[in-house]
Amino acid sequence: MKNLSASILFWFILITAVVGASAQTGKIVNDQIHAVSLERNLIGDSPNRSVLVYLPPDYEQQTKVRYAVVYLLHGFTDKANKTWVIENEGLRMNIGAVMDRLIAERKVRPMILVMPDGSNKFGGSFYTNSITTGNWENYITRDLVNYVDKKYRTLPNAESRGIVGHSMGGYGAIKLAMKHPDIYGAVYGTSPCCLNAYPRPTGADKFLEEAAAVKSWDENEKASFFIRVNLAYAAAFSPNPAKPPFFADFPVTKATQPDSVAEQAQARWLANTPMWMVDQYRANLLQLRGIAFDAGTKEELLKSIHEFSEALKRIKIQHTFEKFEGDHISMVADRVETRIMPFFSRTLVFQSPSKVGDKSK
Repeated sequence: MKNLSASILFWFILITAVVGASAQTGKIVNDQIHAVSLERNLIGDSPNRSVLVYLPPDYEQQTKVRYAVVYLLHGFTDKANKTWVIENEGLRMNIGAVMDRLIAERKVRPMILVMPDGSNKFGGSFYTNSITTGNWENYITRDLVNYVDKKYRTLPNAESRGIVGHSMGGYGAIKLAMKHPDIYGAVYGTSPCCLNAYPRPTGADKFLEEAAAVKSWDENEKASFFIRVNLAYAAAFSPNPAKPPFFADFPVTKATQPDSVAEQAQARWLANTPMWMVDQYRANLLQLRGIAFDAGTKEELLKSIHEFSEALKRIKIQHTFEKFEGDHISMVADRVETRIMPFFSRTLVFQSPSKVGDKSK
């Protein structure tokens, strides 16, 4: 009898433990959204886009709770699942498992994560409005935010909404937060690219000239990474619908292009460069609850990221800039777990405006 009782107790404890562990697991949903802002782009990309959404472990049980939301933007030539979800690819992380662990250990508060696919035929959109590639800024800040706020139980306010990205995504996060403090309350860029005039801090002229010489999509597919980056950059920042097949101008002087076109293209590139945007958007930057970014000591982007920090200091914008031991991708998974998600947990508001400051509740 004692053995039977002990056996029953053992199985009860085991089942309880299994059920408890299961209850502590969030889930990632793969949604499809029709992006009106991406319709009629010139390169034939579909406006139907995939978006991954992480729901925290208690989302389905706490049906009256609303959650802060963080948007995660991936880098050039990547996709959301490869960057954030598949452990043996991209940045080598499973964001769902990371969040489950952080929430269980009470290191971060439960929140919703939204991971859009920002890829296109060029390899990346730079999350920028362009007649060539589509209005990606509008898609991320309008179409996607509205979709998420309608479908999920979010706190639909800027102070409860953050944005983060890696590399191209870090650029996009910083620029979008800078332009839209009414939508995002906090921003983090991890190894953000393109904060200065060109996508690559050294050798820019060489890669620009080679990119401007590419004549076909087949040739683009076979080109080196930085040539493709410059082609994508031109399509995003200096589109020209009269110049197939890439529908873009380049800020380089060549026999087939007047100097005035090159000068105009360069001006348009600079207008989309955060280093050149900070003075114009200083009032917006002051509205953000938190600004943070980082860089590896072994990556070439370190210099431009440091210069961006100095530009913010010059106009007296509070921010956090951290350097870590590593290169462009080696420490991203660690940064997400130890710095980025805790940053948003500290910085965002996790209750509705009606409850903020209400000490009776």
